[in-house]
Amino acid sequence: MPPASAPPASRGTSRAGYRLLPAPVAAPARLVADAAQRQVIEHAGGPLLVLAGPGTGKTATLVESVAARVEAGADPRSILVLTFSRRAAAELRERITARLGPAGGGRGPGAWTFHAWCLALLRAHDRPAPSGGFRLLSGPEQDARLRELIDGSREDGRPAWPPALARCLGTRGFTEEVRALLARAREVGLEPVGLAQLARRTARPEWSALAEFYEMYLDVFGFEGALDYADLVHRAAAVAGGAEAADALRTRYRHVFVDEYQDTDPAQERLLRALAGGGGDLVAFGDPDQSIYAFRGAEVAGLLDFPQRFPTADGRPAPIVALRTCRRMAPAPLLASRQVARRLPAAGLPVPALRAHRDLTGRADLGDGLVEARTYPSAGAEAEAVADLLRREHLERGTPWRAMAVLVRTAERIGRLRRALVAAGVPVSVDGDDLPVAQEPAAALLLLALRCADDPAGALTADAARTLLTSPLGGADPAGVRELGRALRAFDRDGGAIQPAASAELVRDAVADPDRLLLRVPDEVARPARRVGGLLRAGRRALRDPDGTPEQALWELWSASGWQERLVAASAGGGAAGRAADRDLDAVVALFDAVARLAQRRGRGAGAALLVDELGRQQIAAESIAPVGEDARRGGVRLLTAHRSKGLEWDVVAVCGVQDGAWPDLRERHSLLGAEELDAPARGGLRPPLTRQDLLADERRLFYVALTRARRRVLVTAVDSPDEDGSRPSRLLEELGVPVEAVLGRPPRPLTLVALVATLRRLATEPTSSPALRGAARRRLAALAAARDDAGRPLAPAAHPRTWWGLLEVTTSDVPVVAPDAPLRLSGSSLSSIGACSLRWFLEHEAHAVTVSSTAQGFGKVVHALADEVTTGRTPADLAALDARLDTVWRHLDYEARWRSEQERGAAREALARFLDWHAAERGRRVAGAEVSFTARLTVAGRDVLLRGFIDRLELDGEGRVHVIDFKTGRTAPSRAELAVHPQLGSYQLAVRAGALDSALDSALAAARTPDGTPAGPGGAQPAEPGGAELVQLRLDTGGDNRAPRLPGEAPGPPQVQAQEPLPATGETWMDQAIGEAVRVVDAEAFRPTPGDQCPVCTFQASCPARPEGRQVVE
Repeated sequence: MPPASAPPASRGTSRAGYRLLPAPVAAPARLVADAAQRQVIEHAGGPLLVLAGPGTGKTATLVESVAARVEAGADPRSILVLTFSRRAAAELRERITARLGPAGGGRGPGAWTFHAWCLALLRAHDRPAPSGGFRLLSGPEQDARLRELIDGSREDGRPAWPPALARCLGTRGFTEEVRALLARAREVGLEPVGLAQLARRTARPEWSALAEFYEMYLDVFGFEGALDYADLVHRAAAVAGGAEAADALRTRYRHVFVDEYQDTDPAQERLLRALAGGGGDLVAFGDPDQSIYAFRGAEVAGLLDFPQRFPTADGRPAPIVALRTCRRMAPAPLLASRQVARRLPAAGLPVPALRAHRDLTGRADLGDGLVEARTYPSAGAEAEAVADLLRREHLERGTPWRAMAVLVRTAERIGRLRRALVAAGVPVSVDGDDLPVAQEPAAALLLLALRCADDPAGALTADAARTLLTSPLGGADPAGVRELGRALRAFDRDGGAIQPAASAELVRDAVADPDRLLLRVPDEVARPARRVGGLLRAGRRALRDPDGTPEQALWELWSASGWQERLVAASAGGGAAGRAADRDLDAVVALFDAVARLAQRRGRGAGAALLVDELGRQQIAAESIAPVGEDARRGGVRLLTAHRSKGLEWDVVAVCGVQDGAWPDLRERHSLLGAEELDAPARGGLRPPLTRQDLLADERRLFYVALTRARRRVLVTAVDSPDEDGSRPSRLLEELGVPVEAVLGRPPRPLTLVALVATLRRLATEPTSSPALRGAARRRLAALAAARDDAGRPLAPAAHPRTWWGLLEVTTSDVPVVAPDAPLRLSGSSLSSIGACSLRWFLEHEAHAVTVSSTAQGFGKVVHALADEVTTGRTPADLAALDARLDTVWRHLDYEARWRSEQERGAAREALARFLDWHAAERGRRVAGAEVSFTARLTVAGRDVLLRGFIDRLELDGEGRVHVIDFKTGRTAPSRAELAVHPQLGSYQLAVRAGALDSALDSALAAARTPDGTPAGPGGAQPAEPGGAELVQLRLDTGGDNRAPRLPGEAPGPPQVQAQEPLPATGETWMDQAIGEAVRVVDAEAFRPTPGDQCPVCTFQASCPARPEGRQVVE
């Protein structure tokens, strides 16, 4: 079946059976021309410049001028209309065809974009390339071919690139610089020989190399028949001016009309001179005040000098006609635009013509209109205020959504504004031209998955794996990813790894090969990784299939994920979630269209990497992401850049982000290769650099274009931050000629259903509200709670009291934290945590709301591991050996700053030096174990308790008593009073007394003898008993000032050692009391906050009712 854009096929009586008929177009109303328009329409022939300001009926005048030629007897095929966008060309074709009706003979004059007409010209008149016909390259395709040529030139040594460019030759930025310079050379008609001469004249070695590369580029592309956009127009101009085609073209095209002439570049001007120079019938419509595409090579001088560059047949300057009546704007917006326009330079135009061009009359039927300039204290307040204004325009004045627009200077500002508009319930339409499809989150996610499926070794990095796992494709949350990483590290450690790989890398490997690495991971933890790994495997199978394509692989990723069903369900649910789902669905549809189109153009040989790269590098999208849901039926507010707004108009326009330094952007436009310096050979090949005045004029023209899109109301906004170094509004606000209002607060209650419900809830529950007011609010809430949409869903579920957080009863769980018949598992650190703050213990140990291990914890783990290696003899007790060992593991610690890593690396070396000092000291004891785990079974307060832990080091004295050693790497030490009841040391001693370490100590105790020669320990005459416990502070010197910085070369002293008295061999101790208190807290589930010194470093402050930020909002 024909594509949707094709004209309908109609059955005819011809032998072919079918013939194509143009789609019917409604006949437009005949133009009621004013005097200036009649002058243009009745122009007898020859060159004519028509100055057409915003809304002056330029297009209608052009259409009538074409119709006048046809009605005067001209062949419609002898009329050529050229413009700059496909949209404008299509609109002109339709309007001309409708205007001509039967007079056009069913075939109106051709309305083309410059590039489309140039390509048709070359195919008709130029010699085809040796490899076939002509092919127009897209920007990404051209970049890819340029990179190949640049890489080849590096290998061949031709051209000889200057040494100063050596480091950037392989970069994407250099390729873009080369493309810009070649395009500029083509625009101004500078051939390789001319560029080489210019390089010698200016002593620019990079231009000399580029001249040689330029020639090679033309040879290769010429052989392939490949054309970039600049070369296309250049070659078309050469063909049109050549002996073979010039006469034929002038004979065929006797009447040439050009729309938006201010946007022409030198190459397009050469083309027009070849077609209609020397007094030919060339009518150019343009506005010097709307010349905003200088960055694409457009030169406003072409319009300003048009009368001299295209003189009449008798050598006089071409006449100028200015359209005087603005049919778009109300008086107030028109006056504001005049205030800006009068500051724009227009040197070259006669003063009377310029005055007539800018002295416009506006529409009286729209009333006075409104122009507002406002500043806000923050970008968030600005976005909210704009959203509020649009909603009020729609709800209070009845302005359709589609009759309003928000314009910004650059696309970077679109995201924040779109979020604010969507949050306020404003339907938004963002042009794909302003947000390429690959930048849409949904499309970007699928493209990432496609690249990872195609190249798991290169593309599936740790960051990519995390992104996929926490996306809708994987369904995991960050806590789930951390839990998966911990499980994988534990299995890596159990497998004998001295230093397990980083959890991020293990997670990445699990996604790449889930069958191998996830066998021992619990299913609920491994499920997201299995899901993502399965999707990537399905995509990889589709890509490896001999008949497979990237489009099919993309479909496998999309269809197998279940994401589509979830989005469709969310879309049907409406609200903010529904609008977000609509946007994602629209983006996915546009993505499949774009991939199919690229694959068709590149052929079946195009791999997934090339297609993803092309889409990812698009700065202007190939496909518009138009909403297809409810917003499409009723139209949404357009959100786009000022450049993209050219030629469009709305009732209400908000021009946002008019900030100093951003609009106008007066930064100097310098490039590495100096493309902006090239000019036409006739002008010496060089043009002077742009001055600040030139840049300001360009920026002011863009601002003028944005202002003149509004028919009735225009709002210009900026941020005026209260911070000393914050954002400031642009000078352009002052140029509007209206007072600038500083809005200091947030907007009043938005006109949204959510805001209405919130206000009613506050009034219904606020004690200060009168009974009558509370009653009225409650009745309205009841009405809203009962309201349903067409599908029977609640319109305002938050209006019902059952959803109000403050009215709900506090819930209790039917399942206890620890079952009464199950043993309570505790450790020394748990006892410390419960004693310090039982709420924190619950959140960490039972709710598992732990945060990622900090670098401080990593520091301690590394030092402990190396101390264990020395204790067990795996590493010599030598500082140099430990220092070398430290180097092998330090890179796994992820410090944010290099200086911090180096500082802590030195501190770790000092800690190990203190350890060796302590290790070598004579204490009358010998090592009995290192990194010893234990489980002690106790009965406390009638409750079974399992006391677990790891002891850094065990030592035996001559009497067989067990001394417990715990290494610390913190910066502070407990006080003497705190040490006496230190729960961690106490739990270790209690484990010794309970016999939990007997099996680990058997061999060591068997060798120890009591004074009477009896073996000590289990099985001996005397049971093992605690000999005390010690904290060895490896970061702290004994007796020194540990706060003072160490002098260079100063060695650390012995570590500070803090001893705890031995627990009594029998009877109840303070440790039994501490465990009893912990049992009482856990069984009663009395997890309450305990404010103290630990609060400032606690990670749960936002969940703690003892902290202001953690209190419930209904307290």
